Amino acid sequence: MLVAAATIALACRAELGAFVLAAAAALGAYAACRSTGRASALALSAALLWSCTLALGWHFAVDHFALRYVWLYSSTALPLHLKIANLWGGDEGTTLLLLACCASLAASGARAGLDCGRRSVAAAIVAAYGAVVLWLAPFAATPADWLAQSPSQGMNAHLMKPWMLFHAPLVIAAYAWVLALAGPALDALRGGQGKWPARARMRARRAWLLLTAGIGFGMLWAFEDAMYGQVWHWDPVQTAVFVLWCLLGAHLHGINGWGVGRRHWRMMPLAAVLAAAAVPCVMAVTRNPVLASSHRYVGAESWVAHGALGSALLVLALVAAFSGRGAGASLRQGGARSSAGLGLWLAQLCFLGAAAVAVVQLLLASAAAASGAPRPEEYKPFLAMLANLVSGGELEALRAAFEQWDVDGHVLARGLLPSLAGVGLAGGWYFFRRISVGAGRLSLLAALAVTGASAAWGGLMTRHYEGAGILSQQIVALLPQFDAVLAGCAYLALGGGAWTVFMVHRHGLRGIAPALPLLAIHAGVALALSGGLLATALNSYSQHEIVFDGAPSAWTRDRHGYAFRLVDLRVASAGDGGVGGAAGVHALTAIEARAPSGRTFDGETLYRDSRAPPERYDGPLRQICEMLDYRYARHMGRPGYLLDPLIDQGWEHAVQFWVSPAGVVEALAGRAGGRAVFVVVKVFPLISLLWSGLVLLLLGSAWLALAPPGGPARAEPGGGR
Repeated sequence: MLVAAATIALACRAELGAFVLAAAAALGAYAACRSTGRASALALSAALLWSCTLALGWHFAVDHFALRYVWLYSSTALPLHLKIANLWGGDEGTTLLLLACCASLAASGARAGLDCGRRSVAAAIVAAYGAVVLWLAPFAATPADWLAQSPSQGMNAHLMKPWMLFHAPLVIAAYAWVLALAGPALDALRGGQGKWPARARMRARRAWLLLTAGIGFGMLWAFEDAMYGQVWHWDPVQTAVFVLWCLLGAHLHGINGWGVGRRHWRMMPLAAVLAAAAVPCVMAVTRNPVLASSHRYVGAESWVAHGALGSALLVLALVAAFSGRGAGASLRQGGARSSAGLGLWLAQLCFLGAAAVAVVQLLLASAAAASGAPRPEEYKPFLAMLANLVSGGELEALRAAFEQWDVDGHVLARGLLPSLAGVGLAGGWYFFRRISVGAGRLSLLAALAVTGASAAWGGLMTRHYEGAGILSQQIVALLPQFDAVLAGCAYLALGGGAWTVFMVHRHGLRGIAPALPLLAIHAGVALALSGGLLATALNSYSQHEIVFDGAPSAWTRDRHGYAFRLVDLRVASAGDGGVGGAAGVHALTAIEARAPSGRTFDGETLYRDSRAPPERYDGPLRQICEMLDYRYARHMGRPGYLLDPLIDQGWEHAVQFWVSPAGVVEALAGRAGGRAVFVVVKVFPLISLLWSGLVLLLLGSAWLALAPPGGPARAEPGGGR
């Protein structure tokens, strides 16, 4: 009732939003300092925050552009689902949604009696983010001169996709679940936890599920946008999220059998605190303009506040570790480590090592950008050629864009490969060792031999690489190490499968529950990583020049075995609710294609541009650079510009047809006759393994995340997560 009443009040009187947010933050501050009434205070705070969230969504739905936040991101022309999705389209709404989730989790923890100390970290996080949201002012009024200039600004064209409904809220919810681990982890570091709470275990599993799902939807989204053009390219935000994912993985692999005084008992809660601290740090990276990124919140200034909260959590971790330095001394156990404990500990080390490599690259790039160090020329593909095509202010802007630092993906890949191979080897040995000592030893020797041979002389990727795709020579030199990772992935999947068969043979149907979700998770990771590496390393492309006048063109045969033709071009005003829609152009190019198997299919590519007509056509070479390299596409990208391909997803490969019809659009607008249009065909082999692996990983994670306490994952001691 309270949520409904407050939502209605805020829907009618948006100016009350600041007072409601202030009250919610004050309740969080009270709960952080006092244990008396903590659960009630946090529950009331959560109710008020969800009222603010729902009311803000209502203002988007009814086009209430008198609110600054609605004016900045929405438009009357948008469909309802995109209007509501704009709730998390900017800094204000994203942080408000995170705050509401954190308050709900803090309240549920307090009601369950898990937060009875004098001070509450969960409530302090609510108070801190409450202050940030209050400063961001999501209910602030739109300045009169903005409304006089335009009814609204419109939605970023890159966000006008169905994936907007899933990617951002899943990641935000995962952030909240991870932050909920901070309190019990700090208590454990001080030695105050006899054993890890079952509720905290569930929260970690659910965070893993939500974060993995959010990353998966982000990959699907990136695959169809020219600013990415591929599923992953170590954008600074992607790198920071990868750090969080690895820290969460390290934490999960240390939960089973954990107890104060055991060998390396601090590693598991330390990984949880680091993961919690990584959440505001990831949000700071997303909002900090120092590094070049395609995920940036344009104009966001809250990165300092997020960075401060992350730093505070790190300081608390150091204080907790110092205060608990003598904890468990009387309980400390000697002797040899069990095989299960050793395998999980090695997996933890690999996850932590991967996270450390990514953090170092982020810090190095940030330091180089902050110091003004010049960027090496090898990080500026196409710049020399493009410099001959532009001049004046555009040339200066282009040079500035290529001078901006981002994460060195080549160095990062080289540092990550040993950890990735190590995860596969440690995990495969862990599963085979649980069948028998002999199976563990023999399988590990065989896996080490194959992995070592692959690293020395190459394997599948090295032998099938043809140099026909978009891959730098630095990565080509690492292909044998990529093959070593593939060998580790295969060992991990085989180990999980063999252990599942063993469990079913030994326990019958009762063995399915503890084994099958772990098989799905580890086989899913192996498949997804293998598919991503194969698709990236063995990709290929070709480019074609086609004279097109709007009527069906002649069939063109591609060297990959595809035949295609451009059938139609439908051009209209970009009045779709995106940025610059009134003056922009929206063009759909229809394509018919035949696969090598003879199967026919058709579809459309999208070109949207908010620029004035004289600026739309950049010339053929620049269009090709944009379709081949995400760095130049990122430079060209603006909130009103969008280039999407036609994608044919198959089991053997996925094919992208990229068409940039800017020249044709201008030609048809001014005169009759054809004009050359360039089509780029990209092929990504075996990328279906990536999608299949993600589905398996999510199914296994959902099984564990939604299982009741004491369910399948605890039926077999040491059973992974």
